[in-house]
Amino acid sequence: MMSGSRFAFRIAQAVGFTGAAWLSVPAIVTSARENNISPKVTCKLWRNMYEAGKTQNPPIAVVTASAFAYVAWSVRRNPTLFVSAAYGGFGMYTAAAVLTLSIVPYTLAAMRNTNDALLKLADSKGDLLASRAEVEALLDRWTTLNWIRSLLPLAGGFAGIAAALL
Repeated sequence: MMSGSRFAFRIAQAVGFTGAAWLSVPAIVTSARENNISPKVTCKLWRNMYEAGKTQNPPIAVVTASAFAYVAWSVRRNPTLFVSAAYGGFGMYTAAAVLTLSIVPYTLAAMRNTNDALLKLADSKGDLLASRAEVEALLDRWTTLNWIRSLLPLAGGFAGIAAALL
């Protein structure tokens, strides 16, 4: 095996591990309770964070999953790339790719209603007022769902690390 292939393999591993770790860090929602921020402003702040995450996270997930998929393909194509990887690296790296990329369908399926409710409140022109308790309940729900979502790429990162250590 050429040293260039080993180098590409290690780079793909590093991208996979780093990307999975990055996506596993849950976003922090500024608490309206601590700063006495109005429910409307709180929703607008959340929307800004949501829009940044919506733009940033899917491409990171795709690059990370692609790196894991490349490593899985490399191990399957050439099991002697790393002797230890021949014992299950393909399956573990594939799992890492799938787990990391699964944040996209999870977000669309599990978080859509909460996201839509918060976006509706953030975009309202004053005709749709929400109580502080309602906004805090939605933000608590979103935080829980986002925490669960963050476990997917974290599990992917662990699967990739486990495959590398086999």
